[in-house]
Amino acid sequence: MKRAGIIFFLFVILITVVFQISYLMGPVDRNAERFVSLRVKPGTTSRELGEILENLGLIRSKSFYNVVMALTGYDSKLKAGLYDIKPSYNMMEIISLLVEGRIATYKVTIPEGFSVEEIAERLAEVTLYNKETFLQKANLVFNKPYLQESTSNIRYVLEGFLYPDTYVIPREYKPEQIFKLMLEEFERRWWDKLQDSSLASKYSPYEIMIIASLIEEEAKIKEEKPLVSAVIYNRLKKRMPLQIDASIQYSLPARKERVLYSDLQVVSRYNTYRHYGLPPGPICSPGDDSIEAALKPAEKDYLFYFALEDGSHKFSRTYHKHIKLQQELKGN
Repeated sequence: MKRAGIIFFLFVILITVVFQISYLMGPVDRNAERFVSLRVKPGTTSRELGEILENLGLIRSKSFYNVVMALTGYDSKLKAGLYDIKPSYNMMEIISLLVEGRIATYKVTIPEGFSVEEIAERLAEVTLYNKETFLQKANLVFNKPYLQESTSNIRYVLEGFLYPDTYVIPREYKPEQIFKLMLEEFERRWWDKLQDSSLASKYSPYEIMIIASLIEEEAKIKEEKPLVSAVIYNRLKKRMPLQIDASIQYSLPARKERVLYSDLQVVSRYNTYRHYGLPPGPICSPGDDSIEAALKPAEKDYLFYFALEDGSHKFSRTYHKHIKLQQELKGN
């Protein structure tokens, strides 16, 4: 009987310990849906972090947390960064988050053809920074060989080079870090191809990206992009004004549904009706198809095109044919 009493007593202690451990390991608030932001600075010790977690209401006991970290060996494996943690996470979920470095991120998609101003507006929607801050950082050169250092003629230094894609970005990133990420993606995909292009002897990578941006805005149908590219190169070769409406749109204070005759008189280096050659910089961030078309224009001697209602274009070699096609369509 005495032995049975001891066993029962030990069993009670065991059950109590198990329940206590379960309680301490469990979530502070099982029903909480809100996130608590936790910034772990480089050099933060495990003990310091335990105190922070307890103060934020994310764990029940820093002392128990310290024991767990010491026993698991995780106390030396914490990773710095900004974390989003719910009070509904149990202690091991929180520790796993911190050890694996699953920092807080957000996903943002930058569509092909977005200008710097549109990109800044999209990023302002998902970050802690406003549009104006992003626009200020859009004139940083970032020590990139393909970016123009002078902003006397161009609107934004980074215009055309913020690669359009879907990004998963650490929430603690500042605007310049986000832009650097996008520039590096552009470099990874296109920098070598731009340098090794057969056009490199006549056009710089910067000029090819200007042409790619014009193609992006002018041609919405993939198959027509090399044809628009051919028209641009042919006109440049013959020293004809490009007369591209998309560059007029870029020079206007606000985008219009269609360019009016009066808009062609706007005083701007981007006005390719009044100025020969390429505009001073890209007018948007071109996608892959447009960059590819700028690198490989169609082998056609077209000099003219005009848009149809469905977004496609009619191409011609001579101005006479260009006018004739328009008249025929109007007659129909």
